[in-house]
Order: sequence, then C-alpha cells, then structure tokens
Amino acid sequence: MIKENETISVNVDMTYIDGRFEIKLSTSEKIDNILLRGILASGVALTIKAEEGPENQGIAMKQVIDYLNSEFISTDSFEDAKFMNSNS
Repeated sequence: MIKENETISVNVDMTYIDGRFEIKLSTSEKIDNILLRGILASGVALTIKAEEGPENQGIAMKQVIDYLNSEFISTDSFEDAKFMNSNS
C-alpha cells in the first residue's frame, strides 16, 4: 500500500524486434497490478489532456480505445484474450 507523500517510479522500456514492440514494465517497489494500471492509465490520461482542444483530445482518446480493443480477440469476453499471445 502506498503511503502519504510516497513516490513510486514505473519504468517503461520498449524495444522494436521483428516488426513488433516488446514492452517491459519495471518498478523499484512491489506494487500490485491494480495500482500499476492506475499509474499507467493516469499517464495516458495526461497525454490525452495535453492535446490542444477537445477535438484533438477526442481523437487521442479514440486512438487509445482502438488500440486497447485491438489487443483482445473479443472485448465482450476477456476469456479469449489468452489466445492473443500464446508465446508469453
């Protein structure tokens, strides 16, 4: 659990290999997936808010949603997401 005024760092490393991006997340602290998602989602939200004007923010939001949708076979059933990357 994070404490008042505690700072947590999350590092995102990306390597381009064989036409794909390999993403590695790391942190110096042991944090759970819920907190990690919250931190990363907050970062994404900041990049969307940094776009100039509501139209550009809407475009950025749609790009994020489209990307997330592309990561899963079906957004109706996350059970089949295990088939997306069987090499993991």
